[in-house]
Amino acid sequence: MRSTILKPSVVCCLMMLIILVWVVPVSATFQIQQSSLNPATTPLEPGAQQSVIAEIVIIPQGTSTFIVSNQLQLTTYLVVPLWDVQVMVDGRPAAVIPAQGNTAFINGFLLSYPNNNDVSVSASVKGIVPTGVSSVKLLQVSQLNNAGQTIPGAVQTISESVEIPATSEPATSPSSSPVMTTAVPTKASGPDLIILTGGLLVALLLARTTKKS
Repeated sequence: MRSTILKPSVVCCLMMLIILVWVVPVSATFQIQQSSLNPATTPLEPGAQQSVIAEIVIIPQGTSTFIVSNQLQLTTYLVVPLWDVQVMVDGRPAAVIPAQGNTAFINGFLLSYPNNNDVSVSASVKGIVPTGVSSVKLLQVSQLNNAGQTIPGAVQTISESVEIPATSEPATSPSSSPVMTTAVPTKASGPDLIILTGGLLVALLLARTTKKS
């Protein structure tokens, strides 16, 4: 029986094709469909506590709901965030995702089901609105391929503007008015008193002399 031997060039082409198929970017397979803020007042108050709740619906492509080798990355720019992330399948909790810091990752295996299932992610994050910024990304959802790279076009963000505090005007000092000074007579010192007394005595002697003559 004759065996078929592939040429090295053909083998290299096949390997390259497999690699390209494995890491080639795909279109986004999720959509943020619902979101709410608490408190709902905008623009947000810097330094205040803020939370956002979002439903991320997984859009099936092919026979499964999500690519197993991909993952979702959830990011917030709130300060000291607290996460509550769950994978929902047909309206029921299927997995709780632990998260610390500003980023949470959801493995594609937890999102991959037969395409006749409804899969979504319930994501809630609460933190402090940063100061010194004009806007903040409350929640950003990105799809990463098996190489950990963000798939182009597979990024969705919930952002809100932040209130800019009014600058306080410098306090104005009261207008200065001219101050009038009053000269206060001072008591004559010792030498001045002697001169004054001597002058009076000389005047008296001259007056008496003139009177006698």
